[in-house]
Amino acid sequence: LSLLTAMLRRALDNFRNLQKTFTNRLERARYDRDPFLGASAAIRELKRAAQRVADANSSVLIQGETGTGKGVLARALHKMSTRSDEPFVDLNCAGLSRELLESELFGHQKGAFTGAVANKLGFIEAANHGTLFLDEIGDMDLQIQGKVLKVVEEKQFHRLGDVLQRKADVQMIAATHRDLKKLVDEGSFRSDLYFRINTLRLRIPPLRERREDIPILTGKLVEQLAQDMKRPPLEVSENARTALLNYSWPGNIRELRNVLERAVLLSDDGVIHNPGLEFEGPPAPSAAPAPAFNQLT
Repeated sequence: LSLLTAMLRRALDNFRNLQKTFTNRLERARYDRDPFLGASAAIRELKRAAQRVADANSSVLIQGETGTGKGVLARALHKMSTRSDEPFVDLNCAGLSRELLESELFGHQKGAFTGAVANKLGFIEAANHGTLFLDEIGDMDLQIQGKVLKVVEEKQFHRLGDVLQRKADVQMIAATHRDLKKLVDEGSFRSDLYFRINTLRLRIPPLRERREDIPILTGKLVEQLAQDMKRPPLEVSENARTALLNYSWPGNIRELRNVLERAVLLSDDGVIHNPGLEFEGPPAPSAAPAPAFNQLT
């Protein structure tokens, strides 16, 4: 009987290893994006800072405007860390009610509340031994912040409706586009949680502060979009290049991708022209002239 048990346990371990390998391959294929793409001083400094904090195992706070790629950077930090073979679990705190966010984070027991018809594994448990990424943590309810602080400090939590105290060994990466210090001063964010997650801080510069990276990002995005749409390789005309460099990009890389996706879709001659670019806002102020596109490629 002991021999059979050992064989079954070994077979189960092999299955789990195969499952993890397959999952990791899928993750790499889906999220193979480089948060450090570019040649600017700002992005080089971000890469150096990320390499310094990747293996620290402390909480990390990523700050940056909407669309700068905070989630991409968080995933890159996970891949660079000693936890890279463990789960990466991400949850966007924005737009979720307190009840839903609490249930998603901590899980619940059957019967904990109306509609809880079965036990539910929370994101914290799912991330055990790996990385928990909480995007837009500045939108998190104050009551939940206290429970998250317990996870950060003591690595312990309770499922909703359960008296059992559970352990969770997770590295927490938080991100926000908001000024958390201002939220602390206003009383809408706990100061103790702020200081705990602010141990290591990374700031992603907005695209307008790294305009010399626009040609590099454009080339990579156009290449990827053309492949995704089963289109032949496309060129970017000179007038389109100038327009891309002269725009202010309030939506950052996400907006750049959206603009280029539409342009690739509408191009019928293998070239992206200025008329095919549709911007949401005005050009950047002319006080700081854009660098020449051909000097940067």
